[in-house]
Amino acid sequence: MKKVLALLSVAGLAITFSLNCLAQAPQAATTDAQSTPPAGKMVQADGKLATLRAKFVYDGAAPAPQKVDSSKDPFCAQLEVLSEAMLVGKDGGLQNLVLMFDAKRSKAKVPAQFAKPADGTVQLDNNGCKFVPHIVFARVGQTIEVLNSDQTGHNANFGFFNNPAQNFLIPVGGKKDIKLVADEATLMPVECNIHPWMKGYVVVQEHPYVGITDEAGQLEIPNLPVGEVTFLVRHENADGSIDEAVVDGKKQKWGRGRMEIELKPGVNDLGTIKLSADKFKR
Repeated sequence: MKKVLALLSVAGLAITFSLNCLAQAPQAATTDAQSTPPAGKMVQADGKLATLRAKFVYDGAAPAPQKVDSSKDPFCAQLEVLSEAMLVGKDGGLQNLVLMFDAKRSKAKVPAQFAKPADGTVQLDNNGCKFVPHIVFARVGQTIEVLNSDQTGHNANFGFFNNPAQNFLIPVGGKKDIKLVADEATLMPVECNIHPWMKGYVVVQEHPYVGITDEAGQLEIPNLPVGEVTFLVRHENADGSIDEAVVDGKKQKWGRGRMEIELKPGVNDLGTIKLSADKFKR
């Protein structure tokens, strides 16, 4: 009898532990919640919709990182601050290229669940005498929370076209919120006038279909509509429009920096996209 009771006790503990684990495990987000993914979070792809993957490569000798002159600010002078205008990895991966779904020119339309108004907060920090992230994406209806993690004062000057212009001071440890009420056609600059090398960008769209390449030049955009779509290809250091590329070994023309493709359900992997060095400022 003692052995039976001991076995029942162990079994009971195992069941309790399993139930606790299930209760604490993250649950799959609903499709509606995924329409506004938190920054840096993975989004579950709907197999009936399209996922776009690509790697963008700078086709030429990678430019050396440029150190900026931060000597006039005692705090920033302690740091090695590098320009982020042109970041190219060892294998040519082009960082901070932006791919924006063009809802006005695309024949395939945004699914209803991803066209709903967005909410939530996206953070933009002054950190290391740089804007972090360098390019921030937010949707109409969301709030950009501007922070200052540095031990020196900054200001944030947002050069919006469609949203109200913003230019304010951010003291050490300070915070300021910006409510986004309209989309923007392209990358909008944000600058610190106190530290003239500090420049970042904001992308504001009604839909969630914006990809920004990482350090390896890679991006992924899930839950896109199936059919003929148009993307805007943008990079802050482009010398005019990026109007041509070599896509998976084949040369393509892009009129005024617009990439037109037909998406199929599931993963659409464009492979490596090479952009000639002469498409960028020296």
